[in-house]
Amino acid sequence: MSDDISSVLRSWAYEDQEGLQVREIQGDDGRPKLQLRVDLGILQMERLGRPDGTRPYGCESLLEYYRSQAERHRRRQGWYEGYQLEPADCAALRQESLQYYHRRIALMALQEYGRAIADADHNLQILDLLKAFAHNREDWLASEQYRAFILTHRIQCLAMQHLVDEDVNGALVGVDEGARRLKEIFAEEDRLEEWEESAERATLEDLRRKVEARYQISYRQRLHILLDDALRREDPDTAADLRAQLRELEMDE
Repeated sequence: MSDDISSVLRSWAYEDQEGLQVREIQGDDGRPKLQLRVDLGILQMERLGRPDGTRPYGCESLLEYYRSQAERHRRRQGWYEGYQLEPADCAALRQESLQYYHRRIALMALQEYGRAIADADHNLQILDLLKAFAHNREDWLASEQYRAFILTHRIQCLAMQHLVDEDVNGALVGVDEGARRLKEIFAEEDRLEEWEESAERATLEDLRRKVEARYQISYRQRLHILLDDALRREDPDTAADLRAQLRELEMDE
């Protein structure tokens, strides 16, 4: 049997103008798999578990393995102090994150938002693990720079899942809450001055505008939706700000 996959690539031509090219196939093992077409070939991923189908150290993922190791250390020592992820461990976790990223964008292209959220959560948890236990700060920072990007994907998917469930209010509230959390991340990273011009903010603003246009939600309606949510969450500061915006709108009219 030839190892040459040229015939497979010819049967599924790469088109860089089409956006992400994703398909689901039935594997020789009988399990469904995802394929992502890239310019030099095809990435094939498992739908369940780790995208490459392996079970490192008998665990579903390296995240699960290293978290179990941290818990084992805590049970033995009585605290987490002293448990560390060495550079090789951090590099392996970053490689795992890349696998979950590829599957996440494939799932987003297939509009499987719930599963894409799960893969985003996996990578956010890897960032938390690195932040807590990386022996070298540089190993944590090498991945932490992607937190806002991953969270933006999660916010998009959550909003789209709300729309699939015909919950327009939930989608708008999710985008607003997500934007606030992203702004906090920029502040925590001492990059608040970059927030207004950031790609993350632009992505959420674009999504919000599209939702409002599609469902004919006026500016006033959106403010009332967000106000109702602020009152439900017992967030007096946000509620006061939204009431001020509504009063200003009434005065302008």
